Amino acid sequence: MTELSIQLLSTVPGLPPVLQTVHLLGLAMLMASAVMMDLRLLSLAGRGQQVQEMLQRLFPWVFWALPIMLVSGLPFLLARPQRYLNNPVFAYKAAFLCLALIVTFLLWLGFRRGVTQQRGWPIKALALVSLVAWVMTAMSGRWIAYADYLFWPG
Repeated sequence: MTELSIQLLSTVPGLPPVLQTVHLLGLAMLMASAVMMDLRLLSLAGRGQQVQEMLQRLFPWVFWALPIMLVSGLPFLLARPQRYLNNPVFAYKAAFLCLALIVTFLLWLGFRRGVTQQRGWPIKALALVSLVAWVMTAMSGRWIAYADYLFWPG
C-alpha cells in the first residue's frame, strides 16, 4: 500500500494538490457542520432554530466529511509514514481527532435518544469540548507541515 501511494502521488500529475484540496474541502464541510452544531447547543448561534432540527440537518454532513477526509489524507500518511508518525504535531492532531470523534459520537447518541433537547450543562460541556477538539484538530493538522518551526533541533 505504501508503494502504491508513493507511485500515485509521484506519477499522477496534479494528484497531491487535488487530494489536499479535497481534504481541505472535507475539513470545511466538517468544521462548518460541527462548529454550528456546537454553537447551537451552547446557545451562541442559530437560536431561532430548534436544536433537534438543526442537528438532524447537520450531523449527516459531519459523517460524510469524515470518510472524504480519510480517503484524501490516507495516501499522504501511507506514502511517508515517518514524516507523520515521527512528528509531534501529528500526535496532537490524532489525540484531538480521537477526542472530537468520541464527543461527537456521544452528542449524536444524545441526539438520537432525544437527550440533546434538554440542553443542560452536560450537553453544553460536551458541545464546548467538541468545539475545542475540532478546532484544535484542524489547527494541528495545518501545523503538521510547520513542525520544524515549532520544534527547533537542539
